[in-house]
Amino acid sequence: MVHIIIISITTVIFGIASLLLISRARNRLSEGSIRKYMDNFAICLAFIVIFSVWQTARSIFGISIDVEDLSTYPEYIFIVFAYVAFVVASFRVMKISEEFGFKEDGRKIVQIIKENPSTQKTRRTKK
Repeated sequence: MVHIIIISITTVIFGIASLLLISRARNRLSEGSIRKYMDNFAICLAFIVIFSVWQTARSIFGISIDVEDLSTYPEYIFIVFAYVAFVVASFRVMKISEEFGFKEDGRKIVQIIKENPSTQKTRRTKK
């Protein structure tokens, strides 16, 4: 029992430290899509930290909250919200990749280099 409490408290400490680091990083970013992603990520992490705090409090104080005979129901709400927030954050990453992604441009550049022999000659002389 003591081991579970120590692990739970350590988990909560790491979670809170992560939230603080995300907050500091977010404050250094200018407005834009990456900052919005950090907001989404922080929400995901906050729900997981709340879940951990809930589990830790239950372990320490031996609290059992029954909702229609489901003793673990309340904390799973936090996990469900975390997953929903992860879906939103993943969608945000997809939008960021469309905004900043250069995969298609990179393919075009490689194709141009292959088609233009003078570019290849220039590359060899610069090495």
